[in-house]
Amino acid sequence: MKFIPIRLKLIKPSLKRDFDIYTLENAKPVLLLSRDNPLDEDSPILQYNSNFIAFIPEDQIKSFKAYISKNLDNILNDPKMTKHNKMYAIYISMLGNLEELVNSKNLKLCFKISDDASRFVAHAINDTLAISILLSFIKNDSHNLALHMFNVGVYASILTKKLHDDLSVKKLTEIAKGYFLHDIGMLKIDKTILQKKGKYTEDEFNEIKKHPLLGVEVLRKELKIFSPIIEKIILEHHERRDGSGYPYGKTEINEFARICSMADIFDAITSKRDYKDELPKTTFEALKENKEFFIKEFGRDKYEAFIKCFYIPKNEKHA
Repeated sequence: MKFIPIRLKLIKPSLKRDFDIYTLENAKPVLLLSRDNPLDEDSPILQYNSNFIAFIPEDQIKSFKAYISKNLDNILNDPKMTKHNKMYAIYISMLGNLEELVNSKNLKLCFKISDDASRFVAHAINDTLAISILLSFIKNDSHNLALHMFNVGVYASILTKKLHDDLSVKKLTEIAKGYFLHDIGMLKIDKTILQKKGKYTEDEFNEIKKHPLLGVEVLRKELKIFSPIIEKIILEHHERRDGSGYPYGKTEINEFARICSMADIFDAITSKRDYKDELPKTTFEALKENKEFFIKEFGRDKYEAFIKCFYIPKNEKHA
């Protein structure tokens, strides 16, 4: 049986669980708390420190993510919870909901993702340390649409805050929701194309290029969300300044769609591609080696602001 590490402090007393909790002793799993046993206020396992890593069976990870999502507000509003654990909870909740959205295509989950985006803005966007913690959780996988949507949402939201610090919380939250849902139209693309390993044929790529239009259709007709900014982000995040983008080949592109585009390209550069032998680029390599392109396509102001998104304060430690 394979086990997945979790942060034990996220498990609150007396809340129901659909997963077992283990610890490791001499590299062997030992049951700490079964799913059938409640976690009481005086339970000795609550005495473990905030950084204690426990383990759950891999086949129960979906239940763990659902548990975190359901109890996210309790975790974020707990004054005793460390910042690192709060950011980890946001990460687990949003990624879990995005994965469930991609796998099940249940569009109702978009509203949970929107709620998580609101919490992300409220609890992280103005906090440099919180942002650096979230960035440390990011992983890259070219075949994982949920991971890609999460990564782009985080990158683009941080960059927006750097460039437009005067935006109201309400407006920034709306924009962030657009970033996290920017590829929602991909759910309407044949899964065999999305999961293909290797380069797309011309016909396959033409299908892929429909996803911005399909995304706006999903937003309006199925989700009943009417937001000009979110529509622009979804529709124009693959347009290019020289008119070579899609779906319309526009040269006048919405500011926030351009920010989303920059984050989208950066995530692609730092992800492994099956048809390329080289390793994915590190953050430093991606920014340095593509400096000329980023400045030409998005402007020096966005490039320099994007670099600052990855700045980690010297004197701050993860709480």
